[in-house]
Amino acid sequence: MTDYVRHKGAAAFGTRLRRLSERLDRQVQALYREHDSAFQPRWFAVVGALREKGVLSVGELAGLLGITHAAVSQLRGELIKAGLVQGKSDPADGRRQMLELSAAGKRTVSQLQPLWAAIAAATEALCADVAPNLLRDLGRIEDAVETKSIAIRTAEILAASRAAKD
Repeated sequence: MTDYVRHKGAAAFGTRLRRLSERLDRQVQALYREHDSAFQPRWFAVVGALREKGVLSVGELAGLLGITHAAVSQLRGELIKAGLVQGKSDPADGRRQMLELSAAGKRTVSQLQPLWAAIAAATEALCADVAPNLLRDLGRIEDAVETKSIAIRTAEILAASRAAKD
């Protein structure tokens, strides 16, 4: 049977990226389970940023990771519930919550560090084998979409198409 989504090419670009991301997340989730960890792949970026940068606000994390404030807030709740992150009020602005790794979070990071290094090495090897420029090109696509959104690009094509018909 033909892969419908793959067959759609560029029209299904976002769908293919989501599908690949979900597949990789499932595989990494299985690795965490094999290593007796309840860690979730979606937590990786927040936990990594807190490990590297220390105490950060939700807004600072959103900016650093390039995701929405709402997405970080949702992850914050999950990580606090899991006991990996703790929140405290910002002394300069009590309305702002500052996040940091808890003692359990620091232990989890230490335990998962070898697995994360192995996952990174496996990903680098995969890319080297089948798509040596993928990570570079993915960065270029991210930059290009940040500079000019797909919505603007689509509007330009539609306008040119309408102009050609006139």
